Amino acid sequence: MINSFQVVTTQVSYNVQSTLISLIAFFVLFSVLYLLYLLISRLRKRQIGYKKIGYVSLMWALGLSLVGFGVQTLYKDNTWLLQTRTLKYVQNYERQKSDRQANLDKTSRSDIAKMVMRQAVSGLDKQGFVAIPSRNILLPIYSDAYSDKGLNAGANYANKSAIDHLGKNKPIMGQGNYGLAGHNFNDGQTGFSGLQQETNHDTPYLQNGQLKGSNWLNGQKVLLANGQGIFDYKITGQTLVTSKEVSVLNPTKNAEVTIISCLFPSTNYRIITHAKLKKTYTWDNAPQQLVKEFNLKVKNTNAHVSWWNPGVEEGANGDKGGTK
Repeated sequence: MINSFQVVTTQVSYNVQSTLISLIAFFVLFSVLYLLYLLISRLRKRQIGYKKIGYVSLMWALGLSLVGFGVQTLYKDNTWLLQTRTLKYVQNYERQKSDRQANLDKTSRSDIAKMVMRQAVSGLDKQGFVAIPSRNILLPIYSDAYSDKGLNAGANYANKSAIDHLGKNKPIMGQGNYGLAGHNFNDGQTGFSGLQQETNHDTPYLQNGQLKGSNWLNGQKVLLANGQGIFDYKITGQTLVTSKEVSVLNPTKNAEVTIISCLFPSTNYRIITHAKLKKTYTWDNAPQQLVKEFNLKVKNTNAHVSWWNPGVEEGANGDKGGTK
């Protein structure tokens, strides 16, 4: 989750960063075009008019930059669902690639369990990992959803409910209502961003001021893992609540997981993803298909972005579960 103040302060630095990158890209493009025209003029043995070459290069650089900026804006705003549709193909490819690597890897189950429980961040208690394979989500779970340090490290258990205001009761995987919270970076890839149906669009969750929900992920797996084993949950739906609504974390008789993430662009609301426990496995008897989802030597994690919470990933795109 990212609160409104954090969004404002982050956007300032992010926009400055984007502007600097755009200026550098424009300068590089202009320089390349200028040198290219200069080279062509010399090869054709024409009289070199430096001012003319500079003017033509500038016009081309401006034109190409405007086109690039337009495409970037359309993608960022997810106009015509451009970003959502693009990510669908990219993530499918990445998924197939990591599955092939996982099938070939010979890392033992005990070693995978150790990677899952490795204490990678000081000052936080490692709880395990959460994987949502259909959305390419793989995040470490830590112990503090109510601090920047905790949320910047990955997912965290959330336990302050309408019944337990102070969060004295520590949630247990596979029992009752296990609350999880994590950032939505509005990119469809990092943190719990992939749980929002359309990036940068309030619909279908918020329509004409009415709080709605979505069933687009119904039936998909949510896998939790700790030192004891793997807990296989199935998504039953998504609802939308205000940022102050904590009753979603109230204790339940049946085992379920409740995932909390921001809605973008209306960040005062929270998307609640509900899933119910279907089966519990030990590391020894869990299906290989589930075990390999937590093989950090070949599976990428998605906890960090450079503009908000830079850091070393725990997966194959970082320190590979501490084996790198």
